[in-house]
Amino acid sequence: VIEFDYYYEKGEAHRRLEPYFVVFQWTAWYVFGYDPLRQDFRMFKLARLWNLELCEETYALREVPPEKRDFNARFADDTKLVALFHPATRYQLIETYGLDCYTETEDGQLRLEIGYTNEDYMAAWVLGFGEKVKVLQPSALAKRIRATADKVLKRYR
Repeated sequence: VIEFDYYYEKGEAHRRLEPYFVVFQWTAWYVFGYDPLRQDFRMFKLARLWNLELCEETYALREVPPEKRDFNARFADDTKLVALFHPATRYQLIETYGLDCYTETEDGQLRLEIGYTNEDYMAAWVLGFGEKVKVLQPSALAKRIRATADKVLKRYR
């Protein structure tokens, strides 16, 4: 069993886990295992996990239901981002979403079409490209990007 401090949206928690494996999913590393407190299988992002301790307590392996092994089912990518990126961002797109994640337009722009779950994450990710991206869809995300850019501009005036 392992114990650790975990930082998440609502704050910080001390957790225990019967670890099963480490997986690379959604551009990050996670530990997957059985959480005795929640009495269910859970995933914890390694980058938000601190003060890890290996306990002397051991555990018997449990049967992992097939639906718990389907990590993509945890976060359905229901909303689709369609955006045009400057060619200089090619390596970043490939690093995050893989070699075949975009199509090249006639004018050399990189058209990315991906599903996403978390709008806060997607807005922050897109904003990180500055002027080298234009969101085409969804319009709500494009409006959010514009509103944030306006706030940043006001701050620096």
